[in-house]
Amino acid sequence: MNNKRIKIYSALTVILMSALSCRNYVEIEEYGTRTLKSTNDYQYIVNNKANFENTSIFPIASSDDLTNVLSAAAANRLGAQNLNAYLWSETFLGDNQQDAGWNNLYKHVYIANEVLAGVMDSENGTINQKQVIASEAKVHRAFAYFCLANQYAPIYDPSLAATQAGLPLLLTPSLFQNLTRVPLQVVYAQILDDLVTAVDALPNKPRFNNHPSKLAVYILLSRVHLVMRNFEEAGKYADMALALDPQLLNVEEFLAETYPQPLEDPELVLSKMSAGSIVGPVNSEVLSLYNDTDLRLTYFMEEDASLGGFKYMKPTKSGSFFTVVGLSTPEIYLNRAEVYARDNNALKVVELLNILREKRFKETDYIPLSVADVQNDLLQAVINERRREFVCTEMRWYDMRRLTLDGKYFKTVTREYDGQKYTLEAGSPRFVFPVNQEILNLNPEIGQSPR
Repeated sequence: MNNKRIKIYSALTVILMSALSCRNYVEIEEYGTRTLKSTNDYQYIVNNKANFENTSIFPIASSDDLTNVLSAAAANRLGAQNLNAYLWSETFLGDNQQDAGWNNLYKHVYIANEVLAGVMDSENGTINQKQVIASEAKVHRAFAYFCLANQYAPIYDPSLAATQAGLPLLLTPSLFQNLTRVPLQVVYAQILDDLVTAVDALPNKPRFNNHPSKLAVYILLSRVHLVMRNFEEAGKYADMALALDPQLLNVEEFLAETYPQPLEDPELVLSKMSAGSIVGPVNSEVLSLYNDTDLRLTYFMEEDASLGGFKYMKPTKSGSFFTVVGLSTPEIYLNRAEVYARDNNALKVVELLNILREKRFKETDYIPLSVADVQNDLLQAVINERRREFVCTEMRWYDMRRLTLDGKYFKTVTREYDGQKYTLEAGSPRFVFPVNQEILNLNPEIGQSPR
């Protein structure tokens, strides 16, 4: 076997790159080295949640979940980088600043590639153990590429994806690779291939939610197919996830105590966290979607006079600094409900929404939805529920992007800050985040996103 020597810092590695750069990297003092030789070495890599957990933060700042009129005090709480993302600025970062999202997600890709390059030839492990480790690496890589594609690549349009410039697609840990962007269709084909070839080796549910499972794969496949507008496939994988009996948490049970920490949250299927926290006032339009007795409003929001509105508090309620942005069981019900809505099946839409909503109200306050409540616009009813459930996570940004292809279901967003107005319209190049200039200086072939 060709043993690989890599740097180990705490669990595995600090990627020795300036962001993605696969040829130009900054050497830093080595804490320790270890040869990846045994299967347990690779097991150690995938067991350490720090290697794959932290993701990005700009999607939260860019989405219309935050207020559209920002005060100076609120802007100060956001910080300069998040403020730039909030305003969909030409650039988000200043000189010598790093893009945590790009760095973290390509770090996940790099570590997954290291695992996949060596685990099947490793020593002293069973075939089954090696296959599970490889499959976990594939799921983490697929999740990273999905996030990257929905931040730094164009909105997936089935009629254009074969020619849309996607991302640098790295499938080996080599430091010498072609970094030219491949077509977006190729990126998504790789995401799907990683997931469908990983699923068989994985358990139905994870023992710990930092490990991928069949349930996680089915949720992610459903999400990916929604973005690709393969609605029948999205529904199929949501049904496969539902067949595994996913658990929903009754929020009422936690009103007098701390909400479960991410590791203990039964709804969290694959733990991923934001790269920092957003403290900003929530859009009044979103707040108006909640019934006064909806516990997501009363328990996960809190009024902050210094911000001039309500702020999102769920991370604090769970004792976490970061926002959960991974795969969760509510998404299964909402993905399936959306596909039913697109098929004009009002009865199934109401059934699925009620399964979720029943867990978001006190028993004495809960009133089930009826067909009459949603039949005027089934898809809008599902979109509204997605906004209530996924408020102030990355999901709204991903939904905003794909809904630009659905006509009236995307509304132009206009923001005001410091006497100026900023507008995000369907078709705007600002739906694609800029690539950090420091990365382009090292690797100009990647090319800047159109601004």
